[in-house]
Amino acid sequence: MKKARQLLIGVAIAVGALYYTLRNVSMDELVASFKDIDLIYVLPAIGLTLLSYVTRAYRWQILLRPFKQIPVKDIYAPLMIGFMGNILPARAGEFLRAYLVGKKHGITFAGALSTIIVERLFDLIILLMLFVWVFVVKVDMFDPQLTFSGISVQAMLAGFGKLCVLLVVGLLSFMFLLAYKEKWVKSCIGWFAKPLPDKWREKIFFMVGEFALGCKIIRDPAALAKIIFFSVLTWFFLTAINYPLYFAFDLQDKSLESLLLLTVMVCVLITILPTPAFLGSFNAGVLIALHEIRGEAEVTAVSFGMVAWAVGFIVLIGGGLFFVFKDHMSMRSLIKAEEEAEAELEHLEPENK
Repeated sequence: MKKARQLLIGVAIAVGALYYTLRNVSMDELVASFKDIDLIYVLPAIGLTLLSYVTRAYRWQILLRPFKQIPVKDIYAPLMIGFMGNILPARAGEFLRAYLVGKKHGITFAGALSTIIVERLFDLIILLMLFVWVFVVKVDMFDPQLTFSGISVQAMLAGFGKLCVLLVVGLLSFMFLLAYKEKWVKSCIGWFAKPLPDKWREKIFFMVGEFALGCKIIRDPAALAKIIFFSVLTWFFLTAINYPLYFAFDLQDKSLESLLLLTVMVCVLITILPTPAFLGSFNAGVLIALHEIRGEAEVTAVSFGMVAWAVGFIVLIGGGLFFVFKDHMSMRSLIKAEEEAEAELEHLEPENK
């Protein structure tokens, strides 16, 4: 029932976001815009999407190293299958990924999950740095006359960008302190958590303990440098994916500012509007970035969003299914693995320890 409810909510959000995206565009206009696409540029977009998963695999291999040295070729299957599961509203793919790699290579579920938590924190840090660049350094790309409740939207975004600076510094400081001063950090958290109920305190300590497990890799300078390198390279590919499509649609503005704005707006929309396979929320982010802010034709922005979404979806589903069949898994066994991953997660809850 819980999964069905999540699915229904996700579908409802997707329908609303698609309505917002398509409300001013006729089907005839949309079909005509598709006919003008230079499809040759879709191929490098697919190639860059594939490369983003390659760099993710190398980064995850390094994060898993404290638990076991795993050849990168054995990382792709749990990575792609997990990301395929991540398109669902519950975003359970991360737990599935931890379960699959742990089961295959003899790593505890808690250990594998801790590496994914650290991986996501590095992604968050880079994304926040992109926010700083867009909302602080290039905030003048937003209309200074636009207001919300009497407050300048440009000023609000600039304030948010400055908050992102503090968040980046805070996250980095917390990660390094947890890696080198774990006991001190836990004692500080314990002091602040004293007023909370016992159940909440236990959950907080449990989460911090899992995070600390993954942060141990930071104490290895060479490994840390490689993690940063592959994190930056991953986000370079994630940003560059859309650049060939700028030529496929012959957009007026092919600048770096437009490309980074598009990446940021898509990330914001798929985060605040979680939908199955990011359908609708992804498209709305593209429309806001390219049409509302950069002034591209609305029908072009809409068709661009559909093609860009399809590129990511095809690679994700194709890659996931390829490894499902390569590892001789059926859809039934995949569903069972997801259920077992959720059971492992429940087993990790502090009250069950």
